[in-house]
Amino acid sequence: MSYITLSNDLLVAFAITGLLVLLVLMVLKKQLRASSTDHDLMNELAKKDNFAMGISYASSIFSIILVVGFIAREFNLTLWQESLPHLALALALSLSFIWFGKWIHNRLILADFNEARAIEKRNMCAALIDTGVLLANSIVVLGLYKWSKATNFNTLLTDIIAFIAIQLVILLHTRWQERGFAATNQGASLQTYFAYDNTSLGLRFAARMIALSLAIFAALSSIQFIPGNFIDNIITILVNVVVFVTLHQITAFLVLKLALPKVQTNIEVEQQDNIGIANIELAVHLAIGILLIRLFSI
Repeated sequence: MSYITLSNDLLVAFAITGLLVLLVLMVLKKQLRASSTDHDLMNELAKKDNFAMGISYASSIFSIILVVGFIAREFNLTLWQESLPHLALALALSLSFIWFGKWIHNRLILADFNEARAIEKRNMCAALIDTGVLLANSIVVLGLYKWSKATNFNTLLTDIIAFIAIQLVILLHTRWQERGFAATNQGASLQTYFAYDNTSLGLRFAARMIALSLAIFAALSSIQFIPGNFIDNIITILVNVVVFVTLHQITAFLVLKLALPKVQTNIEVEQQDNIGIANIELAVHLAIGILLIRLFSI
């Protein structure tokens, strides 16, 4: 009887994960150093104690390990000649998708808020938003990979269109949040308030972004990829994503009403910077997202 459950494939996959994480981190640090004109990353972290920069950098590291580890699990030691090219391609595409999602977020979804500049100024709210966006895009990308596996060009094209469609859902969800914020704050702009370093507001936005991605992951996990049927795949994704996101929002609303009776959560988070209330919202949103994945994954 064997008391050790580690197989050769798993050990090799773990070793490959470690090597790939180190490689990607080296590239990431060089890119950050090359794109930075006003500060050095290590100087900001170690000498200036920029905790906002530390949170943002930590989210990048976490996202990389999450994506690499998820994809490296598919490595097959007996078919390593086929597995390695697939692993490299899947990793490159996944990281590219995450970067593309972050670009869409910065340029379109929150175009009026400069996260990078705010993080340099130690804006905790901006760091939390950056964390939420990175993790959300990572989860969405892993959901697409789990759904299609991106085995050929036609599959890749479907993934690209599906990813763009999902970004549209994220955009609409963000505009819905902005409209709700304006309704309870005399027409004020949510993106303008992000610059005021309201920590609980950033925590709420990050929680909703991650929860949204978990609902999308659950939607992708509940459907099967149909090879060679582009239109049906895209329509199926959109319908299921809308249904799962709506189900998540309704459930979270009811649970929060039950958990926080007679508490005006919008005022507490948006005007009082109540981190405790924001943490309760975080717990509820994430728990429901995970529950959807657990119940509906096939």
